[in-house]
Amino acid sequence: MSCSWMILVFAVLASIASVAQADFVEHTFNVATLSLPRICQPGNTSVTAVNGQVPGPEVEAREGDTVVIHVINDSPYNVTVHWHGVFQRGTPWADGPAMVTQCPIRPGHRYTYRFAVAGQEGTLWWHAHSSYMRATVYGALVIRPRRGAGGYPFPTPYEEKTVLLGEWWNGDTVALESKSFLTGIPTQNADAYTINGMPGDLYHCPEKTNQIARFEVRRDKTYLLRIINAALNTAFFFKVAGHTFTVVAADASYTEPYATDVIVIAPGQTVDALMAADASPGCYHMAISSYQSAIPFPPRPAGFNGNTTTAVVEYVDAEPTTNARSPVLAVMPIPNDTYAANQFYTSLTALIRPGRRTVPLTVDTRMLVTVGLGFSSCQPAQTQCNRSAPVVLANINNVSFALPNTVSMLEAQYRNTPDGVYTRDFPDQPPLVFDYTSRGLLGNSPLASTGSPSTKVKTLRYNTTVEMVLQNTALVGLESHPMHLHGFNFFVVAQGFGNYDGDAAEAGEFNLVNPQERNTIAVPTGGWAVIRFVADNPGMWAMHCHIDSHFAIGLAMVFEVENGPTPGTTLPLPPPDLPQSVADAATANYTFTVESMRVSQLCNSTDIIAVNGQLPGPTIEVNEGDAVAVEVINGSPYNLTIHWHGILQLLTPWADGPSMVTQCPIQPNSSYTYRFNVTGQEGTLWWHAHSSFLRATVYGALIIRPRNGSAYPFPAPDQEVPIVLGEWWSRNVVDIESDAVSSGQLPRESDAFTVNGVTGELYQCANETFTVDVQPNTTVLLRVINAGLNTHLFFKVAGHAFTVVAVDACYTANYTTDTLVLAPGHTVDALMVTNASPGSYYMAVQAYDSLSPTTMAVTDETTATAIVRYNTTSTKKNATPVMPTMPKSSDSATANAFYFGLRGPPSPGAPAVPTKVDVNMTIELGLGQLPCDSTQSSCSGKSVAASMNGVSFRLPLRMSLLEAQFNRTPGVYTADFPDAAPPSGTPMVEGTKVRRLKYNSTVEIVLQNPTAFPSENHPIHLHGFNFFVLAQGLGNFTPGNVSGYNLVDPVSRNTLAVPTGGWAVIRFVANNPGMWFFHCHLDAHVPMGLGMVFAVDNGTTPDSFLPPPPADLPKC
Repeated sequence: MSCSWMILVFAVLASIASVAQADFVEHTFNVATLSLPRICQPGNTSVTAVNGQVPGPEVEAREGDTVVIHVINDSPYNVTVHWHGVFQRGTPWADGPAMVTQCPIRPGHRYTYRFAVAGQEGTLWWHAHSSYMRATVYGALVIRPRRGAGGYPFPTPYEEKTVLLGEWWNGDTVALESKSFLTGIPTQNADAYTINGMPGDLYHCPEKTNQIARFEVRRDKTYLLRIINAALNTAFFFKVAGHTFTVVAADASYTEPYATDVIVIAPGQTVDALMAADASPGCYHMAISSYQSAIPFPPRPAGFNGNTTTAVVEYVDAEPTTNARSPVLAVMPIPNDTYAANQFYTSLTALIRPGRRTVPLTVDTRMLVTVGLGFSSCQPAQTQCNRSAPVVLANINNVSFALPNTVSMLEAQYRNTPDGVYTRDFPDQPPLVFDYTSRGLLGNSPLASTGSPSTKVKTLRYNTTVEMVLQNTALVGLESHPMHLHGFNFFVVAQGFGNYDGDAAEAGEFNLVNPQERNTIAVPTGGWAVIRFVADNPGMWAMHCHIDSHFAIGLAMVFEVENGPTPGTTLPLPPPDLPQSVADAATANYTFTVESMRVSQLCNSTDIIAVNGQLPGPTIEVNEGDAVAVEVINGSPYNLTIHWHGILQLLTPWADGPSMVTQCPIQPNSSYTYRFNVTGQEGTLWWHAHSSFLRATVYGALIIRPRNGSAYPFPAPDQEVPIVLGEWWSRNVVDIESDAVSSGQLPRESDAFTVNGVTGELYQCANETFTVDVQPNTTVLLRVINAGLNTHLFFKVAGHAFTVVAVDACYTANYTTDTLVLAPGHTVDALMVTNASPGSYYMAVQAYDSLSPTTMAVTDETTATAIVRYNTTSTKKNATPVMPTMPKSSDSATANAFYFGLRGPPSPGAPAVPTKVDVNMTIELGLGQLPCDSTQSSCSGKSVAASMNGVSFRLPLRMSLLEAQFNRTPGVYTADFPDAAPPSGTPMVEGTKVRRLKYNSTVEIVLQNPTAFPSENHPIHLHGFNFFVLAQGLGNFTPGNVSGYNLVDPVSRNTLAVPTGGWAVIRFVANNPGMWFFHCHLDAHVPMGLGMVFAVDNGTTPDSFLPPPPADLPKC
């Protein structure tokens, strides 16, 4: 912490201490996902919430208090929290809107919001201010008068009741927002409205009694209802049957008492209302229904949610005179009753009392801003948008607002570095004057065209008075927009319908005596409002529509208020724990639809299972620090899971993907959303099916680049090319696996190899060859992945050499070679300089057959090709490419030279090797035989089998291992996997045995391949961790090999090719609670039993515990 910041803190604390009766209010907000029942639908949904509550905890303070909120983000999303209506004088860093006053709190990080609630009393609230998380991340903030200050300026109520109105979706709201952006189609309507998180008893729900909020009252007592509209997109009518209200405050500003039987409340607004319990004892509905301000009114029921949500006001300690089982119904206004809405909005006036703020009479800055919707073309990032049709984009004065993505606006203001973050040219007037509210403009005017989104601010001198006319427009549709101003209250001096003509002030229509004071105003449908405020709060203050679907499409702007003349009117230093710039820390959302497709290859048409009709499937491209959400929709006839090969899955073990290890499979016609972070990882990984041989065609690349502002630890390439190598069968691969299992034999070899899904022109009937066009004398980064099921591969490009810079998304010391060797599961990042003579060159892939000569397996000896073509005039289009000289298929010397030659990056970039070992294991990899079982219908006597330390691993059938670990369910597995091989000659046994590891223990494993036949190179993959490869060798491992350990710069990997007839030593730290599969990545060997599982215990802190399973986790 800097000394200057500490001095500021002490000064603030000293000033607070000098204020009588001021206190500290401290809370911890744990933001995490939890599983909640869907409303009126079967099953659960995963939501993000604070402290496991929806709504979240209520923050209660008194005027003058200091509030301290520790926000711990254990969710998979970036998050910020906004304290809606709090002025944040001297604490602009605590306001909360993402990328306006702060960068978001990344998953696994925290931030403490500190602010005072001086000069404010009443009902405010808090909510997420990053994406649609506000749907479930919200709660009340109640500020009562300070002790000894005389109490409320109205009769003291008998009791106070907080009423939070919300919207609910039976799905992931973050994914809904992402889909809306990508497609340009507005977000679907909420599935329900809620009162204190519950929908009431008028929905068609089987368990109504458990889904209704209840408010107990006593006859002839008066209650203060603190009503908050926390809904994302909907204004509400609010009533209690048989009762009336006296409004005494709005947006934490006292009002003259206003009597009404209906309250109208826009998103973001709060109303404090007294309600006398003076009806006949019984039960009465508290009800909300949507106020649909849009013109034209939605022509069909799907245009809005027309449901009524209820709670029950129940009289206690009195004999009921109404039917307690059937609450009295409230008669609600019709949905488009704009008259009733405006009657409420325009009738409120401020309470005149000593010390209140008064309306500024002198205006320094006048603005007229149009607010509304327009049209634009699809943005480049809207990848699913219909580019032949316009999309709706919102704007203020024809400027559609876009948040910066490199640094927050407040940081740029504080450091005086606005370039590239924002510009100071927000216009004071619309670019054209027209008939703003004419219905004749609806949807068919060139005026509706909006330019590209931009980040413009209006700069205000400190202490200037601003008068702002908010003019609604009818270009796309008329609608009431609730405009919220951060950092200030404003006076609503006038409101009206039609176009503002500028004569309202002269005509005496301005209320300059007791106008209502607000922080959020519902600009009338087809009308206008005039507000005034004094810019006496330095900082960046957003003004935006509080309909979240409009904010997301640009209905916002920002005021930049300059520093004043004194230290107390100058921007303070940023707090030391302010989240750092995370321009690249975003959520990457994908949808994988897994279905059958027909592919023509090798003179045949074959039906395969693929993702999104692609082979390979979609490439996932992210930056380090991002969150990833992939919705997998299984439209295939097979059970399915997806594994994100090499992702560490820290605290997201439910997303790892191996079937029956971390999850039950996704059944046909079902879906599951995988959510995980890519923190601390850069390079090339991949994803693939982890259930049966579906991996043969269900796979794709996963590329993690450095976060923005960071660079590769090697010269930046001019071009990057993913190269995904695969194997191809001209027959259903599930049938091939089934035949092998049924017969107890190894599966047949593949019919071809592929490069990015195609075989190349050396095969029969080849109709497509993958081609890379390159410029001469440039550097190309090849991201090479071996997605083959069962074959090690040699990889070459004729006439070119490689510099290996990473393997398995772990950086390496530069290693120069002309041949890459990749076992199944491996990835290699290699730089290739295009310094050959211009022309075309074959990229060639051929099998490395590591099997010992005495084994009976057959290897695919064909060669797959792609073409590297120089993009020059001298390159002949039809010239035969140059072919590289490939190693012999049995060339173990070349393979071992490559594997043994890799080293980790030089210090200080190298991760430190743990020196103290807690667990020593030797695991012997074995191939052998077991008696045929009853399910192997075509097996004759003996079946091929595989084992680790004599145990042939079997997956459980009724529950995943991770579920059994989390729920402590016995009978699913045993924790007795041996640490060493059994004596020679011990029969192989079958079992679901795991090795339990204490959290944070260091594990060293010697992997020993048999030196006698049958033997082959086994690529052993560890889920959930990277490991250090300390040593490798041929023959049997002996204690003397320990002296040869590389503890200085060993290469890190997640998949290790254990040499044929040899050994390897790895070391890792078990710092990731969960069940982690450790298995051979030759898919033929997995069902034979060549695997085991590490069960890592929980740690001692909340962030080292297994999280609960997601709501949509598939069931067995």
